[in-house]
Amino acid sequence: MLLYRLYMKKQRRIIMGNLKMTDEICKDIKNKILVGELKENTKISERYLGNLYDTSRTTIRSAINKLKDDGWLYVQAKSGTYVSPVDTKAISDNFQVRLLLEPNMLLLAIPNITNEDILRLKKNCDSMENGDTEKYGYYEADNHNVIKEKTDNKVIVNIINDMMDNILRITSKTSLLDKRKEASINEWRKIIHYLELGDGYMASQYMTQHIINSSDTFKKNFHIDIDS
Repeated sequence: MLLYRLYMKKQRRIIMGNLKMTDEICKDIKNKILVGELKENTKISERYLGNLYDTSRTTIRSAINKLKDDGWLYVQAKSGTYVSPVDTKAISDNFQVRLLLEPNMLLLAIPNITNEDILRLKKNCDSMENGDTEKYGYYEADNHNVIKEKTDNKVIVNIINDMMDNILRITSKTSLLDKRKEASINEWRKIIHYLELGDGYMASQYMTQHIINSSDTFKKNFHIDIDS
């Protein structure tokens, strides 16, 4: 019995280690896609990933399957695994839901916003302005996270969490456009200004404008009809 328990404990450690490695690989591949190191429709093989991450084929396959399920990779029959292009229907759905949800999230969040939250938002904006382009999306995503967390609403938290990958992919593309990057930072600074004043109405108005401007920029620059 003791040997069995020790064996099972060892197996659990192995499984947990593999799960952690799978998550780390998924996170790194997503980042490579976001920063453009892995281009859309680029073929990637199990052997390449196995050599890159120095891990087993089983772990690599688990990571690939998870990324396929999340829409980051796709399989072409008798050809291989490729980086998925941006899903235009998902982008359309994303902007529609955000336009309905995020301005109202600010109204829920504003009673719970602290000085520490304001400082976090401001630091993110400074990093968006002065930091590396490849990290821009993560700083902006964290602004969305602050608002999400402060709604104190589990349903909203789950919805935004499900949308976060798409928000990152949208931001990673629009942040490459200097004019949109500058405008987005200014929009966030206005949102933060009115949050600091406790004016939820004006903060929500600027959030609405921020989402509309992001949608318009994506549509014009990437030739996507996201209104269809």
